[in-house]
Amino acid sequence: MLVAVGLGWLGWVLPVPGGSLVVPTAVVTAVGTALAGACRLATRSRPLAASVVGVTVVAAVWTFAFSLPATLAWDPAASVQARAALAQLAGGPRDRYGVPLHPCTTVSAGHVGPMTAPYRHCAVSTPQGHVVLFTAVGSPRRGLAYTDVGSATFPDECSRHLTGYWWMFTAPTGGTGGCPIGYGFDGGG
Repeated sequence: MLVAVGLGWLGWVLPVPGGSLVVPTAVVTAVGTALAGACRLATRSRPLAASVVGVTVVAAVWTFAFSLPATLAWDPAASVQARAALAQLAGGPRDRYGVPLHPCTTVSAGHVGPMTAPYRHCAVSTPQGHVVLFTAVGSPRRGLAYTDVGSATFPDECSRHLTGYWWMFTAPTGGTGGCPIGYGFDGGG
């Protein structure tokens, strides 16, 4: 049980929005494999080592596919924050052409789902759709998006649907369409 909790916790804290999913999954797998080997050597019990291997497989799947979506699903404040940014955009000051004066804000403390500050959020609202981008500050373009447009929000970028209106995105790694494993490419921007 302790191994399951420990590996689950690692799978919860290691993935970052817009980051690699393979690296945290590999770390969880390596730690679990090492623990299975240690159990086998220390106790000489095959069933115990096999159960640790089983827990490791489940923790690896959790890390790769479910931990980031779960973080957003279990944090209702993230969606509230995104909707508040859209509401502020709709009711905020505009220039003489009707363009919002302050569609972006830099947040220096706190978090939105699994993304911790500092990050920048920019809201866009058009007849085609509504988008709030939460972009990590000080790193290559990566982050979270709350969008009702889906993958079309990210032309020429890599994206992955998380849950509901939530997506994560990152810049391609190797030219056009070179996305990290687990992300899709939506060209045409």
